[in-house]
Amino acid sequence: MIDLFLPLLPADWRAKFVRRIIVTGAESTGTTTLALALAEALNCPYVPEYGREYTEKRASVETTPWRSEELVEIARVQNELENEAALRSTNRWIVADTDAMTTALWHERYFGHRSDEVDAIARAQVRPNVYILTGDDIPFEADHIREGGKARHALQEHLRDNLQASGVVWIEVHGDPATRLKAALDFIQAMK
Repeated sequence: MIDLFLPLLPADWRAKFVRRIIVTGAESTGTTTLALALAEALNCPYVPEYGREYTEKRASVETTPWRSEELVEIARVQNELENEAALRSTNRWIVADTDAMTTALWHERYFGHRSDEVDAIARAQVRPNVYILTGDDIPFEADHIREGGKARHALQEHLRDNLQASGVVWIEVHGDPATRLKAALDFIQAMK
């Protein structure tokens, strides 16, 4: 019923009804590949991983260690990008490549403890409708900013634990990109 009246609502009201899909996973687990494919299949806005964009612009982690306030900014901007995408959605869906909750776990990985500020930003994000965790069953591919090949499995376990505790429905997908996309779409379809 809401779908009939949705186009008549102002964008800020329509955004309140948008269903948010968050694709998350440890480094080099195919989150971007899956998020882009899902957004295309659902014909909806895609929200890129702001942390990657930020990391590509900053000095190397090897010469300039992370500062806590950088992850605060990454979490804040990620939420803003999600909210902007929700305003653009015409079919009540958005797909985001990561979220502030994932950024909170990266903060913990880098600093050995959670950040109250990042956690507050994660709690303030609009609650996702579904999380899709990309399995770490594919080989790690290093690039100029990836650094955590050896720590990837531990972060993946930590993500599973946090998704389980989140109260948001979630699925972990494995296999090649086509298999992952089909599993994610089947899961989303079953939720409608």
